[in-house]
Amino acid sequence: MLLLALISCFIAVAQCCDIPPDFWCDSPESAERCHVQAQCANYKKSFMKPIKVTFIYESLCPYCQNYIARNLADLYGRHRSLIELEMVPWGNAVVNQDGSFTCNHGEKECEANRLQSCVLEVVKMKHSVPFIICFENALHTVDVNQALTHCSSTINHALPAIRACFNGPRGIELQRQAADRTEATRPYRISEVPYILINDYSPQPPANTVNIIALKNLLYKWAKEVRR
Repeated sequence: MLLLALISCFIAVAQCCDIPPDFWCDSPESAERCHVQAQCANYKKSFMKPIKVTFIYESLCPYCQNYIARNLADLYGRHRSLIELEMVPWGNAVVNQDGSFTCNHGEKECEANRLQSCVLEVVKMKHSVPFIICFENALHTVDVNQALTHCSSTINHALPAIRACFNGPRGIELQRQAADRTEATRPYRISEVPYILINDYSPQPPANTVNIIALKNLLYKWAKEVRR
């Protein structure tokens, strides 16, 4: 009986729903036309809490640096009340058999990833974001410690704790956690960076590219749908 019901539902959708899935919850009419009224109601209820946006990156990846420089401040500043931002500085780094790390862009990147993991743990996101934007820009011309000093104005109150984390075992542990977080993405594993997860869902690479380019507009659209 269940199988027959599913087949009937599939046939009904195939016959009546001729609009792309992105528009199914666009209006009560489109939801009815595609037989997803209950799903759209649950979808809107879920947005009573913030949308979790996870940004997986590596610190010396040019595409990651470009996104951070051009989009991160505006994204976080404009949508802070709508999103819960998670930043994971790991990307395509690997954990070696001896427990050490190898990063895509060398040892400097490993140090920069570790430093950012410490910043993200020690201070709130509202302080981390401006620091990371400044830090990523400074890395073009100086080393990690010089970049930390240059960009420390927003995290000055926590600088001793950040340095202790960076120079001690906690920084290494945080990078292991970043590796585990990156490896655990589902249903698609990370194959490129930057990579954006929405509510812990990892899209196919083509969809990730769309999210990278259009995330601000997508957030605006999702927020507008919820408020209707």
